[in-house]
Amino acid sequence: MSLAVGPDMFVTIHYDLRDGRGNLLDSTDDPAEFVWGYDTLLPALEQALEGLTRGEVINLALEPEDAYGTRDEDGVFAVSKDEFPSEQPLEEGNEYTAEGEDGTVLTMRVVEIHDDHVMVDTNHPLAGERLNFSVRLLDVRKATEDEILAARAESSSVGEQFAGITEGLPS
Repeated sequence: MSLAVGPDMFVTIHYDLRDGRGNLLDSTDDPAEFVWGYDTLLPALEQALEGLTRGEVINLALEPEDAYGTRDEDGVFAVSKDEFPSEQPLEEGNEYTAEGEDGTVLTMRVVEIHDDHVMVDTNHPLAGERLNFSVRLLDVRKATEDEILAARAESSSVGEQFAGITEGLPS
């Protein structure tokens, strides 16, 4: 009897991620592995995997609201060049973190550099995108106690970072 994806199961998958225009955004060279149920994946993707067994394949289209949200144009704004660390050169695409007025961690990506200021974007790079996943379940087994503890520790930091699409699956 094959085990099914569910709470505290260690899951191994291969996936391709495409945008709404069909452009390949990411694909696993090596299988992605995670403990299911600890916010490792986008919630809609995690739900779609629940109950699957080894060898099954799903194709899933996620609207922006179910992925990284819609773009917030208020999330694009100017910051004085003086606010950036001087030890590394400013380059478009660089990411920085700062503490917001309310104490939350804010991650921003440099989108334009001007003489006296830098335009930054706090939106996730995939905000506003329709995402299409093709996922093949390679294996599922019960997670070890150590794997569960590590997943719990990792899930407490989800949302505090600008999760990249090449670090396992988007979080």
